[in-house]
Amino acid sequence: MAVTREWLRRKLGVFDLYALVHADSQSTYYFLVGFIALEAGAYGLFVAVYGVLLMTSIALTYGEMGSRFPETGGSYLYVKYAYGSLAAFLSTWALAFDQIIMISYGTIDAAKVLEKTLLGPVAAEWLVAALLSTALFVLTLVGIRESAAAAKAVAVLDLLTISLLIAAALWLYPSAPPYFNWEGVKPASILFALSLMSRGFTGVDAIGQLAGEAREPLVQVPRATLLVIAIGGIYGVGLMAATMAALSPGDIKDPAVAPLYVAEKVHPLLQYLAAVNIFLIMTMAALAGYVAFSRLSLMLAEEGYLPSPFRRLHRRFRTPVASLAAAYAVSLLLISLGEVEIILAIYAIGSLVNYIVVAASLAKAAKSGTLHSAFKTPLIRGVPLSAWVTMALLPLGLGLTLLEKYPHLWAWALWMGAGLLFSLSRRFTTSRASGQAETR
Repeated sequence: MAVTREWLRRKLGVFDLYALVHADSQSTYYFLVGFIALEAGAYGLFVAVYGVLLMTSIALTYGEMGSRFPETGGSYLYVKYAYGSLAAFLSTWALAFDQIIMISYGTIDAAKVLEKTLLGPVAAEWLVAALLSTALFVLTLVGIRESAAAAKAVAVLDLLTISLLIAAALWLYPSAPPYFNWEGVKPASILFALSLMSRGFTGVDAIGQLAGEAREPLVQVPRATLLVIAIGGIYGVGLMAATMAALSPGDIKDPAVAPLYVAEKVHPLLQYLAAVNIFLIMTMAALAGYVAFSRLSLMLAEEGYLPSPFRRLHRRFRTPVASLAAAYAVSLLLISLGEVEIILAIYAIGSLVNYIVVAASLAKAAKSGTLHSAFKTPLIRGVPLSAWVTMALLPLGLGLTLLEKYPHLWAWALWMGAGLLFSLSRRFTTSRASGQAETR
């Protein structure tokens, strides 16, 4: 997929924006809801409400910034405006790591769905996931012209399927909230459940990243933001409620595909519809990982932070071949590990860091009074309410994640270390070039 605006034949409308965000953010929650339920036990609904509040604050933050910066560039532009290019690079580099991880978790979960419902155990999950990643790599290398149309079709199918799933599960297995049929189920780790839920809707940042592609960003970005919040909130609470109403902890044999167990309990035919739906959602999420990483890495290369090969486009397809190849190689490495828990441990740390920095950037931009927006939340001491809530809730989620999964942080540390080396190399190259210019 071409990284610049040429990858779309036309400007995006409200539902186009929503659809491209939908698969990215919802796929994370579909993947995590079973893990969250098992970790939270009887308190799963409370954890889901916490996640919806957090998702709302993040979406509003990016919606406000997208309205203030109605151009392609997303969080890099926001942080650069407030804190300079180095902080912008590091926060964007942290976000880019999650875009690569998204490819592996999307293809692994899609492979699980194929194995458990559609095809059976015809091949090892890691092999199916690797083949899916390979197909998506080739697809994005050649280029996709109708990504928005495909995203809309998948979003419509998902809205119909998951709405039916939630409604049918709650109708057929009535039980009283907030504990449903899980009353008395002790949590395995409520802290880990909150940590997972903090990462349950990562991907909503795409609202800001896509602002430059909208026909009327000052109008459409706010509307798409509200649509993401409304549907994400219903799904976030509804799917957890359906899981706790229709299933017992013992029914969830593989937490990564918990929605399929709910569908099977409701009706066998719905299980196949849900399987097709989740397969498409997870595949679209992996596709979004390739696209988002290639966009971010090309922008960072153009800013001088990444080596020059990352700026080069394929001669024929005009796509960033080096960025896509790097994402493909890392995805195969993560898939080969075969451990979903490792991916869960390192996923979304970069996103949470990025979200905190973007919220701080919104606070600084709003307080300075130098930027104006057609969309904003109420100000408290000159800072938007969305920024206050994000900066209050996100450090909790990030802190819990670091405490629960610190043994796996070496992977994220290596990634950030590579980013620091790139930034030092850029500074050395810049100072050397300026020194040579002064000598002349």
